[in-house]
Amino acid sequence: MRILAEQEIEKRNGQVMRFFSDREFEERVHQVRKKMAERKIDAVIITNPENIYYLTGLNHQGYFAYTSLLLPLDKEPVLIIRAMEKAIIDDMVVPTVKSYLYSDGIAPLPKARHRDEDLTLSAPMEGPEAGGLHPWSMSLGVSIQSDEEELKDYSAPVKATCQALRHLGLTSAHVAFEKSSSFLPYKIAEAFVTKMADVKWSDAEDLVTECRIVQSPAELECTRKAAEISDAMMMSGIAMAGPGVSSRNVMGAIYQTMILRGGTYPAFVPLVRSTRTLSHEHGTWDEWNANILQDEDLLFLEMAGCYWRYHAPIGRLVHIGKISPKAEKAYETCLEALYRAAEALKPGVTADSVYKAWQRRVDRAGLSHYRRHHCGYIVGIGFPPSWSGSGIPKGLREGSNMIIQKGMVFHLMSWLLRTGEGDAFFSDTVVVTDKGGEFLTRTPRELDVR
Repeated sequence: MRILAEQEIEKRNGQVMRFFSDREFEERVHQVRKKMAERKIDAVIITNPENIYYLTGLNHQGYFAYTSLLLPLDKEPVLIIRAMEKAIIDDMVVPTVKSYLYSDGIAPLPKARHRDEDLTLSAPMEGPEAGGLHPWSMSLGVSIQSDEEELKDYSAPVKATCQALRHLGLTSAHVAFEKSSSFLPYKIAEAFVTKMADVKWSDAEDLVTECRIVQSPAELECTRKAAEISDAMMMSGIAMAGPGVSSRNVMGAIYQTMILRGGTYPAFVPLVRSTRTLSHEHGTWDEWNANILQDEDLLFLEMAGCYWRYHAPIGRLVHIGKISPKAEKAYETCLEALYRAAEALKPGVTADSVYKAWQRRVDRAGLSHYRRHHCGYIVGIGFPPSWSGSGIPKGLREGSNMIIQKGMVFHLMSWLLRTGEGDAFFSDTVVVTDKGGEFLTRTPRELDVR
């Protein structure tokens, strides 16, 4: 891990809860603004949680309610968010970001005529009869009440967004917003576009995402730590597996290790599936399929450790009791194809060339009929429900002209399932270096039998 500057250490011991320095956030905003200027965009409304976190440090689970970052080209950024999130904003968000807080449609309480008669603003009691937390503006369950001037009441997210645009002088500007964001309700977007009729609206597309696909040295520290957690999780799951073992116990071992090794909740639930649920592409353990593992079962494991929201996915296929027929040949092909793809991950090549490096090895095994939609995709910051960010992952796909860059991090995958010639699966987190892909996850890649 990097050595922290004294100033950063002091902040960590105080109320500020961010891994990255203010200087790193400033550089990120600068890079986004460069792209905005190139596209002649005056401001962008950002609603993808990964992008908001990347630019502000806001790390919480409140994104289910409308949260946006209004980033102007030349004025201070504005975070539009529910008022009840104010405490976490104060602790996490960089000080250069101003907050516009809106209520949930509940009118604020009137200010007290006499401060000592207002329970929520009264001084805490002292002495043996005192107890509990200091009263504050949420004490009566109302999301707005404060003497602080900046804590304004807006009756709805739309009103708050429009008010912010007006205050920043953007009423006739070119403003882009993330139309493909899963966290921007159509009703809200339609309303602020309609109400601000003189604004020139456009799609921000991947404007911010393009800035964060290459990880900085500080970001890679988080990813490397996440990879250590991933390895521990995977090895715990494998160690627990065996004939007569419930998949519930396998998942329990994974979660216990995840937490005890310093990981936080991942953006995607670990996948634990056996032969009977193997085709449930994004299914995992649940009560109805908490089956007992049996001889000749295949156990599919895929998961990611998470550290400061950075993820490092890993996947393995475990044979229960005995090795399935033809497994050894499939294992050899699958593993070599993974290594060929990793070797091809060099700066300046296309995603298509990496996929073809994987496919060529599969073809040589007599499986030229077998195709995958990709052999990996970019990972990094992730909030539920995806460790690859919002929308379809940026993948290593056949025909893709995406240029590979040093510092990109991929969940590199090699699948051979239901080929009729044996089954195998490996996936690892790999960072692009000048010499090719460096494996960050290192769980042994063996023909595993439990």
